[in-house]
Amino acid sequence: MDSYILLSRAYRLINIYNSTLKKPHTYSGDLVLYPAQSHMIEIIGESEGITLTEIAAEYMITKGAVSQIISFLDQKGLIEKKPAQKGGRSTGLFLSESGKAVFNEHRQLHSGMLDEVNALAEQLPTEAVALLGKMADVIESNIRSMQK
Repeated sequence: MDSYILLSRAYRLINIYNSTLKKPHTYSGDLVLYPAQSHMIEIIGESEGITLTEIAAEYMITKGAVSQIISFLDQKGLIEKKPAQKGGRSTGLFLSESGKAVFNEHRQLHSGMLDEVNALAEQLPTEAVALLGKMADVIESNIRSMQK
């Protein structure tokens, strides 16, 4: 595959994703969340006890942006804050029961796509999947370097 085609597709996916960030989704009947908020729930659900600082570092989001989203989710009763470590000053983030419901609903939204991608990935040799991961790493690294 021509590398230009691969980069063009990556760029197109980034643009499509960016356009979806402006469109909210309704969960559990009447809870309206923007993708950044629902994805924060997904991050916390996948790594309960994660700290605000860890989220910011891992996902390259400013601490201020993470803090704003966390405050919103806390006000809505979707997360709980607990000490992350004994004697430590950091606070771990956990999903409340309502947050878990949103987490599961959000997962259902993506399940069809994930099933299709998994079915295609299963057709590839292990080496090809690893190579695709390395290609994604190169693209990510270059995008990150542009942000500096």
